Amino acid sequence: MLAVRRLHADCYLETGYVEESDLDSDGLIADPWIPFSDYYSAIDTAAGDQLVGTCRIIRPSVRGFPAFQECETRPEALEVFGTLDPLRCVEISSLATPRIGMQNMAISAALYGLVWQESIAQGRAYMLAVMDDRLLRIMRRWFEFPFETIGDPCHYMGSPSTPVSMYIPRTIEVLSANNPEALRFFSGDIPFEALNDYALDLRAVVPEHRSNVIDLRRSRALR
Repeated sequence: MLAVRRLHADCYLETGYVEESDLDSDGLIADPWIPFSDYYSAIDTAAGDQLVGTCRIIRPSVRGFPAFQECETRPEALEVFGTLDPLRCVEISSLATPRIGMQNMAISAALYGLVWQESIAQGRAYMLAVMDDRLLRIMRRWFEFPFETIGDPCHYMGSPSTPVSMYIPRTIEVLSANNPEALRFFSGDIPFEALNDYALDLRAVVPEHRSNVIDLRRSRALR
């Protein structure tokens, strides 16, 4: 736990997401969400079990989720999430790796695969995030994840960011049709048939929030 939190702090400090004043006496990011978080790590076994990446899931709790607190939530999102069972949601955050280029992409994708599989195992319907706009463009362009805006853009953790949700049933359907290789990678050992059944079952009990799917090129131009 200490190692992944230190890696998170070091990476965010280096990229300018946080400043020295944001760190505690142990060099860690002061964070009220830690008691509600499950951390995941990427280990390079070829480099002597070196820690090379981390991210986390913020579980549902009485505290809520950062995605609805750090930026102003839009009314159409509140219509769905205001009455939704919070146990159907998780928030993904704290992605960090010191590697660059394709190694960065590979590590980040593997970590997102872990949290995707864990979200399905726990019966979640939505993955939430307050996502750095640069990472959001990568996730939309490279992996075709159908993120939906749930709030106004804001400045969060030192960078322009957007609060988003991803409805897991729709993601399964979109990737099955458009990018089955990505779906196979992120889903690991979960067979497509089980994913399709999961999507159908969730659609019957959890409503889908739809906004305009983020056009990253337009978003970039507006900024």
